[in-house]
Amino acid sequence: MIFKQFNFDGCLAYVIACERERKGVIIDPSHEMDPFLDFISSRGLTITHIIDTHTHVDHVSLAPELADRLTATTVMNRNTPAQRELGAKVTDLFGIEKVLAENALKRVDLYLGDGDELKIGDITLQAMETKGHTRDHMAILAGDRIFTGDVLIIGQCGRTDLPGGSSRDMYESLFGRIMPLSDDLIVYPAHDYRGNINSSLGYEKVNNVCLKTPRTMEEFETFLKGLFPPLDAKTGKLQCGLSTMEPAPEGELGPLMKSFCISMEAFLATPHEETVIEPEELLQKITKKQMLFLVDVREPKELEQTGFIEGAVNIPVREIAMRIGEFPKDLDTPVVVYCASGHRSSHAAVYLRAYGYRNTRNLEYGMHGWQDRHYPLSKMA
Repeated sequence: MIFKQFNFDGCLAYVIACERERKGVIIDPSHEMDPFLDFISSRGLTITHIIDTHTHVDHVSLAPELADRLTATTVMNRNTPAQRELGAKVTDLFGIEKVLAENALKRVDLYLGDGDELKIGDITLQAMETKGHTRDHMAILAGDRIFTGDVLIIGQCGRTDLPGGSSRDMYESLFGRIMPLSDDLIVYPAHDYRGNINSSLGYEKVNNVCLKTPRTMEEFETFLKGLFPPLDAKTGKLQCGLSTMEPAPEGELGPLMKSFCISMEAFLATPHEETVIEPEELLQKITKKQMLFLVDVREPKELEQTGFIEGAVNIPVREIAMRIGEFPKDLDTPVVVYCASGHRSSHAAVYLRAYGYRNTRNLEYGMHGWQDRHYPLSKMA
């Protein structure tokens, strides 16, 4: 997959493309056209679709203009006409009404419903309706990534006090739709106000101020009322989430979260062979009793079913942030993590690098590869 993230003063946009066919899409374009055109040209890409995850209230979409230049199809959610009708009723809301009016004129060539798919070469994009920030909001699932728009922003969620917004819908979207998804998904939002460029869903479930505490719908509504600052009537500035200027909410990780995001990007950009350890090499290290901190990031029930590699400590991937004190104090200690296939543990490796364990590697093929070679396993007592 060819992937590029763009950051325009806190507004994030993306290009995803199939490497084999050189075809791709743009998600949530805004502000400047040239960076998109330059990247597309440099990689020899053909853009087939341009997707807005929702009707934006803080900036004007560039989707139709880019579509005209690139002969592409503009895409939004099936509820966009209803959202635009709501926006048309707004007459005086600190300048937001002007943005809504301009976006309402943008053409939409294709509407997607919940579960609808777009196939771009080898890539399948699936729409997931996630109301709450707006009525027409949808997230986009693409392989091991989820583009969450403004419904899930790193460390928080989008605000719900704008036209078409609803705290109850946000609750259903976050806890009913997004929370059940795989921890392994890499989260890419449409906004960044704190230097956070991505995360993983597993990390957000544990650390996101809106997700980590179990709440009833009524408690969640009350919580959101105190979370976001009021719209700035003086400057007309609108932020769809919290910025670095506000005090960090309880549980906000600040610099650590930024370190995690930078680590995620570095991990994804590092050649694969430098981030993994082959089963043969790990067995050799264990046999020679070389210094190593081995972590099984699966759930305890998985260890009961299949056994585990001798010497491994069981810390499920979603608990790593909370149990970091159980790791060696020496950050130079070689660390190896593994799961069933190597997917979950790849994210665990990112977490640990963010904490400073730079000598962390992921077991290639995970337990499946270890078992295929008939290497020794220990059983739960």
